[in-house]
Amino acid sequence: MKGQLFHIQRFSLDDGDGIRTIIFFKGCNQRCVWCHNPESLNREPELSRVDSLCTRCGRCAQVCPQKAVYFAEGSFHTDLKKCVHCGKCLEQCPESALKIEGFEMEAEEVIRRILKDHIYYEESGGGVTFSGGEPTLQGEFLLELLKRCREEGVSTAIETNGNTPAELLSKLSPLLDTVLIDLKHADPVKHRAFTGADNRRTIEAIRYYAAHNRTEVRIPVIPTFNDTPEELQELLNLLADLGAEQVVLLPYHTYGVSKYKNLDRPYQLAAAEKLEVSDVEILLEKTEIPECLIVEIHEK
Repeated sequence: MKGQLFHIQRFSLDDGDGIRTIIFFKGCNQRCVWCHNPESLNREPELSRVDSLCTRCGRCAQVCPQKAVYFAEGSFHTDLKKCVHCGKCLEQCPESALKIEGFEMEAEEVIRRILKDHIYYEESGGGVTFSGGEPTLQGEFLLELLKRCREEGVSTAIETNGNTPAELLSKLSPLLDTVLIDLKHADPVKHRAFTGADNRRTIEAIRYYAAHNRTEVRIPVIPTFNDTPEELQELLNLLADLGAEQVVLLPYHTYGVSKYKNLDRPYQLAAAEKLEVSDVEILLEKTEIPECLIVEIHEK
């Protein structure tokens, strides 16, 4: 069985306990306007260009058999409808400014990559985290990897937006040690406006995972979206009703902005400034934290 990925990160100390391998799935069923991994959104491979490395030599356009690369407004662009990801432009780029984002991999090869660091998982209490994009979009592939990890004694976690069919939740839950799930807004209308999907499935996923798994709910705090005391209070109250216990607030950052230029896409929150931990601390002080919740602020 094959799946679509865009990165495998070894020796990570984020997204779960201990030393971890993060498997990044390609493809997402939401379009959050602040997404810091835009290369994860589309399922198909994409050509990325580090504009700061590009010397405008034009070799990429010259060798492209599909005529998908063209020069306009002082830079080279890619017509994604024409690009077939043949890689000829990568071979001719003298500055290594080009990269194909996304690749196909057999489940067995992914497991081999994961098991390379089995000893580090055992010594540190770590394991593997399946992230994205949204890993549940490739449900059968994800289930296959989780089952194999169970057989090999590797601890498992998932990082998910929770926009998952109920029937898949019950299959995933027994194979997961930790669930890291986002809840962006309590209002389904505003949630859809900023992410492309409402929050109904996510709410039910949190309810289910909170009852069956060790679950951490993450709230990205985003300017103009959910950064008022009233909106945060609504989120905390909702999570308390859903049975959540561990909540992490993630201040908005701009680390992924350059990726949009590399992918020749506009960034919709270009005017927003990053939030410091202190900004979110002030916001949190203006709310009443339900007794059942443990709320922390992490800078990711």
